[in-house]
Amino acid sequence: MFFKKNNYINIKKYIYLIIVFFFSITINQYYGFLGLHPIDSFATFNAGYDILNGYYPFRDYWTITGPLTAFIQAIFFKLFGISWFSYVFHASILNSILSISFFLVLYKFKLNINYCFFYSLLLSFLAHTSTGTPYVDHQSSYYSIISIFCFILAIKTKKNIYWYFLPIIIGISFLTKQAPTGYIFLVIFFLSLYYFIINFDLKKIIYGFMGSVTILIFFFSTLLFAEIPFEAFLEQYILFPLSLGESRFDYLEPI
Repeated sequence: MFFKKNNYINIKKYIYLIIVFFFSITINQYYGFLGLHPIDSFATFNAGYDILNGYYPFRDYWTITGPLTAFIQAIFFKLFGISWFSYVFHASILNSILSISFFLVLYKFKLNINYCFFYSLLLSFLAHTSTGTPYVDHQSSYYSIISIFCFILAIKTKKNIYWYFLPIIIGISFLTKQAPTGYIFLVIFFLSLYYFIINFDLKKIIYGFMGSVTILIFFFSTLLFAEIPFEAFLEQYILFPLSLGESRFDYLEPI
């Protein structure tokens, strides 16, 4: 009887995951075709098209926004053709990844599977549908949320694999946009430090180190492939945005 019930729940889980996957894609495809904002909606479209034609960020034009979204969009254009469908489809896929991740985290915490399904559907309504198209601010936020999910599961399940993927997801988020990734990274870093002081585990630390090496290899391989000087990346993506942020402290001077 126990095995039958367990099999029934597993079958139900996979059915729910399939529904969430297709629904989160479909709902974002619908909203992605309703309208656009000329500046925001076309930013990643133009960047992805440029990469497809051999013009790379930092090397061929100045940019302070994350390059990863543009590179991913170029892949979508390559696979599905240069069209509004493939552009919105990029955002729809991330919408489904976020919704499914949310479902799995809730399920890991043994929430009723029907609630996991319901809340995941609600999230798919609220997430990428607000823009419908790939936009670095939103996508960086979603990757950051997924990194929080990964950190929570690393603590909850005590499985080493989550420590491996955690720096990879944070790296992906940072290469999408610096904020809010930087803030999320600091929170996760100090919480991880506190966790390992109390529960020191060399194996988990090694897995985290391996994940960090993996994302760094991916990053420098991309720079090498695109012939992007690291100095250009450092100046445009790190140093210049920091100089913009410094001006905000001027408002605190009277205090």
